[in-house]
Amino acid sequence: MNHYTKFVNQNIHYIIFFIFFLFIINIYDDFGFPNDEEISRNNGLIAYNYILDIFNINFLEKYPNLVDFNNYYDKDYGVIFELFLVLVEKALSIEDTKSIYNSRHLFVSIFFFISCIYFYLTLRLFFSKKISLIGVLIFILHPRILSQSFYNSKDIIFLVFFCISNFYFIYFFHKKNFKNILLLSIFASLTIATRPMGLIIPILFIFFFIMVNININKLNHKVLLFSFCLLSLVFTYIFWPYLWENPLNIFYSLKTMSKFRWLGEVFFNGEYYIAKYMPWYYIPYTILITTPLIIIFTFLIGLYLSIKNLFLGLINLKDGNENIWKNNLELYLFYSLLVIFLTIFFIIELKATVYTGWRQVYFIYPSIVFISVYCIDFIYKKINQVRFIDVVLYFLIILNILWIFNNHPYQYNFYNLIISKKNIKNFELDYYGISNLEILNKIIKLSKKEIIRVYVFSVNPYHLSKNMMNEVDKKRIQFTEEINEADYIVSNHYYQKYYYKNKNYFEKVHPLEVEKYLLENFQLIYEIRTSNININSIYKKK
Repeated sequence: MNHYTKFVNQNIHYIIFFIFFLFIINIYDDFGFPNDEEISRNNGLIAYNYILDIFNINFLEKYPNLVDFNNYYDKDYGVIFELFLVLVEKALSIEDTKSIYNSRHLFVSIFFFISCIYFYLTLRLFFSKKISLIGVLIFILHPRILSQSFYNSKDIIFLVFFCISNFYFIYFFHKKNFKNILLLSIFASLTIATRPMGLIIPILFIFFFIMVNININKLNHKVLLFSFCLLSLVFTYIFWPYLWENPLNIFYSLKTMSKFRWLGEVFFNGEYYIAKYMPWYYIPYTILITTPLIIIFTFLIGLYLSIKNLFLGLINLKDGNENIWKNNLELYLFYSLLVIFLTIFFIIELKATVYTGWRQVYFIYPSIVFISVYCIDFIYKKINQVRFIDVVLYFLIILNILWIFNNHPYQYNFYNLIISKKNIKNFELDYYGISNLEILNKIIKLSKKEIIRVYVFSVNPYHLSKNMMNEVDKKRIQFTEEINEADYIVSNHYYQKYYYKNKNYFEKVHPLEVEKYLLENFQLIYEIRTSNININSIYKKK
């Protein structure tokens, strides 16, 4: 082995993370304007003004024309990360719309990058460097999550804090000291202050603290457990302004977030459902069809192995053993199982409001991949054909990378081969409206008119993407409510049953009805496709 090969082998994890970081900083501004990003930013701005008021800070300028925090409809949102982004805006004096949102995309992606490092560190507690690197590559290369890791400041950041908390959760059981208790308290609190579902972390930690047979009667163990509980309460209170007037508001937020007040409808399997009343299998089925098959297959095998270990542990418990698990690996597998299945169970049992994919439960993704990696490690240990396994795994990873690059920047529309291309149209595609910006920029290039009238055949708000354009192009694009006045018709094929703007045309609309109508009356002149499926289009009247 020459020095170069030795150097690469020793530093391959640094090389991979460096390449990933270069990838981030080169593409973070490629994405359009998600529908709810303006709302997310406003949550941070309103909370920022509230903090200036409550502490009587006069040397900083408030954001004008914003509703008072106490009268704000979404004041129960966790805003800790949004506050951080507001401070970044202020510190860097970012004022124009495009720069503001591109900076947000950069920092969301950097935080996701940090969570990938923590996930790798978690894997290294149990597996070899090779297995851990395979695991972190699989973790990174989920097309939907990777794409949203640039602009989804709610669900991705919740995943980030949850992932970091997972590391300190299990690391405590490797090194039972106050430092790990402190760090776990901080990140568990950041997780809760992002979304109250984060309460699952301290609940499970207390459960496992007792279950691992730590001697509660010992003073230092009592101190550690008490410290964790106290610090978690204090940090959560500090990180979440909504709790400052009444700490018990956390229970109200838990209730409202589980029954979230979004009244829209979800297009799922060819039918429209009110978000409050989705089929019980919506989340598991959506995970199944939108996750790369390499994760699905290895997770199912790893799930079987993990449940088998748990079952054997329960049998051994009857024989006088003190714990269900033999080591920290089995402990963490049990923890991962609980995170996944308790989450899905409560969503089904409480009939929680879920919509637009499984993004509300992305935080279970590290646990899913961990169980997948456990399976991969098992295969390597049980099968002697290491080179064959290498070829299969790397081939699947490369296929995933190619799909991501070929469909950039619309990777979040990914569906796996479980769903045929014919049936993908029976599910939501560009619900965030990421492709709307490219469509508007294309219209600018297509038309020489000084004023271009555009009619939107979608419930998706194109005006948000218009704000990302330069001032000259903004003035040229004018949206019209009259279809007969339009120079161009645009549609990202995202509809809801009651199509308010066009009820003269459709009362109860189905995507196929709209597409049929458009193709009969207008000429398709441009389209954006992922997996050869049309996700956004420009039409001219025939």
